[in-house]
Amino acid sequence: MQISIREMSRDNAIEAFKIIRKVFPNSDVRINYNDVVLFAEKNGKPIGFIHFAELKDKISLKGIGVDNNRRGLGVGTKLMKEAVKLFESKCKPIYLKVQADNPAVNLYSKYGFTLQTFGSIYTLVKRTNN
Repeated sequence: MQISIREMSRDNAIEAFKIIRKVFPNSDVRINYNDVVLFAEKNGKPIGFIHFAELKDKISLKGIGVDNNRRGLGVGTKLMKEAVKLFESKCKPIYLKVQADNPAVNLYSKYGFTLQTFGSIYTLVKRTNN
């Protein structure tokens, strides 16, 4: 399956929002000016996304999702690989809040994220190698 990854821009924002809404229909999606959204496409149709915010001392992974019909085909892996590559040079830890039973925790672990708990909140953290 040929999957391409693109960064959201003004020209493709509507398409990017469509996949975010499809994957998380009940979420209140807010994308700020400096946020980075990458989305995966197959045959020009969005099938997944990953959303980051770069903060002063860290990078926050705000969301990642793949169309239900495309899960298990490597789309999330490809998105995560591109995002980690994009942010590696920033030398900042990457944080992601998750539910403990989230099946994607295994995917995050492959990319160096480790589980940390803060009370009842589970956070995955990827530290830089520096």
